[in-house]
Amino acid sequence: MSEMKSTFSTYCIECDQEVEARVERRTETMRIRKQDITYEATVAVCPVCGAVIADARIESENLAAAYAAYRAANHLLSPEEIKAVREHYGLSLRDFSRFLGFGEQTVARYESGALQDEAHDGMIRLAASPAGALSLLNVKRDQLSEKIISAVENFVDSQAPNRFSTLDFSWPPLEAYSPSRTNGYRPFDWSRVCGAVVILAHRCKRLYKTKLQKAMFFLDYYCYGMTSTSLTGIEYAHADYGPVINDKDTLLYALQQQGKIELVPNGWGEIVKPLVEPEETFDEKELEYIDLVARFVDTFDTASEISEFSHELSAWKETGSGKVIDYPKYAAEVVDAVDTRMAV
Repeated sequence: MSEMKSTFSTYCIECDQEVEARVERRTETMRIRKQDITYEATVAVCPVCGAVIADARIESENLAAAYAAYRAANHLLSPEEIKAVREHYGLSLRDFSRFLGFGEQTVARYESGALQDEAHDGMIRLAASPAGALSLLNVKRDQLSEKIISAVENFVDSQAPNRFSTLDFSWPPLEAYSPSRTNGYRPFDWSRVCGAVVILAHRCKRLYKTKLQKAMFFLDYYCYGMTSTSLTGIEYAHADYGPVINDKDTLLYALQQQGKIELVPNGWGEIVKPLVEPEETFDEKELEYIDLVARFVDTFDTASEISEFSHELSAWKETGSGKVIDYPKYAAEVVDAVDTRMAV
């Protein structure tokens, strides 16, 4: 335990006596929701017979450690992150649960360490973004008190339009600001995101919203494959129709709020229309990569075609649904796919 010394007094049923048990750290596996989870456990060992002693003080910590490992493996919010979302609203546990449509004490249990299900986690993540908050409010407004409605509207107002250019809990997540495998070893850079989207919207023909997802994916992974650093620092995840930007709806909302783009209905979808001219954000080599990927995207007549193309990549096939796609593992494959199609 975090506050426990290297030994502590407990009872060994094998020896039938009080002992000063040794506290050790061991790698253990626990079955959680049909998934084997490996975590670092604390165990109490009898100094007399060597048996592992079950102790409630230790078992509660081990369960929390196993839950934390499960959350990390499945990209679920931690209790602290859930609490942070609620505190952004300034709502009580009861009112925030009502806004989400949960039981009155559900959020309280999650903040205290209970393991949330994926549906509830997704709802809380949705509430963490302005676009998601508005969507929930539009659906639930008639069921909510004026106090809750006012808190949600204040939250949305406080987030838009310029909060996306600075460190923000809702999007991207805080860890996106630390270089890692999942963001291509570039801290998330909002100015680069805006610059890349605007240039692609200018250069690509009929850049549908779904097509933009694939364009950005190929662009970031191509740049990583050529330079060992992504262009924007965006994380991408496996979706049914190919790789997508994590929390893509919030990104598009932010781009529209800042007047960078607008989404124009066209047939069955929406086309990304640039509202500003490209800024001098990238160097000459990066602009070459953007131009190459724009021409690559234009070789596909429809969003479905480029989605099907992405389904042939190991980056999509080998990454579980909803999981973040690794840059170092798959960037070379993306470079080969683009270069082969463009006969570079």
